[in-house]
Amino acid sequence: MKKLLCALLSFSLFFSPAVQAADLSGFDNIDAIMEDNALTDVANRYGAVQLSFFPEYATRIGFESADGRLDQRDAERDAQALRAYGIVEESLDEINRKELSEAKKTDYDVLKGRLAVDQWNLRRNRTVQDPLLYSQVFDAVYDLTMKTLNFQDLQDRDMAARLRALPDTAAEAENNLSEPPAFLAQLAMEDAYYAYLAFDTVPNYLNSRAQDDVSRAQLRAEAKASKEAVRSMFELFKQLAQDTENQEFRLGEEDFTFLLENYYFIDEKPRKLEKHLIQNFRAAQESLAQALEMFALPVAVQEAETVVEQMQVPGEEAQEGVTVSQLESGEVPAAEETAEAAAAPQEAKNKKKDKNAPLVLASDFYALSARLAKNVNEQDFAPALEREAASLAKFFAQDDTLPTSDVEFSIYKMPDYYAYTRAYMFLPPFGTQTNPTNDLFLRLPSGNELTKQEMLDRDFNGPTLKLLLAGQLVPGLYYRSAYNGNNLSSFRKMYPVPTLRNGWEVYAQHLASERGYIITDEELLYLAWADYVRAAAALVDFRLHMKQYTYADAYNFLTQENGFDKTQAETLLKQIARQPGEAVSYVYGYDAIKALREKYQKKEGKNFSLASFHSKLLNIGDIPPQRLEAEMEYAYELEKSHLTQALSMPFYLN
Repeated sequence: MKKLLCALLSFSLFFSPAVQAADLSGFDNIDAIMEDNALTDVANRYGAVQLSFFPEYATRIGFESADGRLDQRDAERDAQALRAYGIVEESLDEINRKELSEAKKTDYDVLKGRLAVDQWNLRRNRTVQDPLLYSQVFDAVYDLTMKTLNFQDLQDRDMAARLRALPDTAAEAENNLSEPPAFLAQLAMEDAYYAYLAFDTVPNYLNSRAQDDVSRAQLRAEAKASKEAVRSMFELFKQLAQDTENQEFRLGEEDFTFLLENYYFIDEKPRKLEKHLIQNFRAAQESLAQALEMFALPVAVQEAETVVEQMQVPGEEAQEGVTVSQLESGEVPAAEETAEAAAAPQEAKNKKKDKNAPLVLASDFYALSARLAKNVNEQDFAPALEREAASLAKFFAQDDTLPTSDVEFSIYKMPDYYAYTRAYMFLPPFGTQTNPTNDLFLRLPSGNELTKQEMLDRDFNGPTLKLLLAGQLVPGLYYRSAYNGNNLSSFRKMYPVPTLRNGWEVYAQHLASERGYIITDEELLYLAWADYVRAAAALVDFRLHMKQYTYADAYNFLTQENGFDKTQAETLLKQIARQPGEAVSYVYGYDAIKALREKYQKKEGKNFSLASFHSKLLNIGDIPPQRLEAEMEYAYELEKSHLTQALSMPFYLN
């Protein structure tokens, strides 16, 4: 009981209301203050449920006191958690939303949606039907390798405790799982395989920090049992993946619509949303076709081994492309051409598109990108990217695109487990972290020389690095998180809505293009390709989980109809199966930000400032798109009222 009281006290400290921008002078808003405080209390109770029943998730949202435990995965836990959520929901329903302040109305909507999704997930009986619920345990162990804590001994203790608890999770999987979808079992099998390959990195790290031989011997024994548990989970998932009786992993219209509305806060009706996604896909096709046309040359020139020069690694002098220093000086070099290309008829680039020509395919991009020279030499990429990102932040501030901010960039090598499946991984600070950091983890070239060169060509060519810089660093997610980190309430840092965050990543890349950082034909081609992949994934995400497509239909749409290679098509489908709705949220979030900016550009006219607009948008945080306009309007009104008040007062009273 004493521990519970301490935990609740800590929650009330963590969730203490952020200073609101509203004018609370007098007693006119006393009802709003009372309801705001009541909502904060409910949020504290919700956090207590997370910490009590879902320590792995609690770790990810910042509760460090949960770092030494793993989730209990069984029906008893689910039943208890459902009852606890029900109590929180009853308290939430007692709050009068109309009386809440503008910011708290948004928090109320997010909390209500989160509660609905949490209960929905428990009622889906995932402990019996979803192998991915068990393979998530590997993330829980490796998450701790990327956290930065003030007390390293506590982190080592928690990491060892989670490692030691892996056999319990393996036993739960063996006892509980019954005839899950074979495709989900296959994905869980892959997780276990990669966790097994990378396993030794964690005990080896802990062993290097052990104080004596007795501790090392105990650690080796525990690590051996834990590694065997990972292997047994792999064997179990492999066996379940071969049972093809149950192939149904799709959500279906009712569940998919529910998830879109309550987790991503995408409330368009299914038919309208599908039309939106189709239009977006066609627009992305046209943009990619136009980008490819810039490289259209006569056959004689194509047969020649034309080399398109390209930007080197950020921080070095570029052969082509635009660096930050060139942007600041206004010296943007013209792209070089070979003698043959210079002599070629310009109609090749200027010719109009044949309306009857077949739609552009992914294979067209693959063929062209294979011909483009990479010119990337292996080096220490992290410091180079950090320097370029810092310069880019300075440029955008001087360009009146972003508000001035002292953002420091930290880029690290990605842990092996994650590096098997992704090129980079951004970790923002969460709501209650005592030592918050913004960290970008990068998969660095490794393996034999051939493998290293393939990774360099794919992940570190000039256009790809520029998209990484813009989307993940500046003005992307890193800058977004670092800038608003001190302004957001703990609640908004803990429970961000993914839609605007994902939309900002896309918006940041296009903003970098608009302001002249992504500018060459080759860079614009890669940006158009990124948009095309996102558009295809969003459409497949919708049609697959609405059960308009089978897996085979979705695979054929990507490979046969649109030319994606087998590996990329399978990768997209795995992501869509793991995170239903995520691909749709990129498109929806980007469109929401674009529409909001267009509104205020028109409304503010010549007084519109991009830096001011972005500052307000960043300070609002990752909220439901439907609430974005109301909160932005309030931010503009508040700014104007403060300006009016300042101008009406003598300077010595300001």
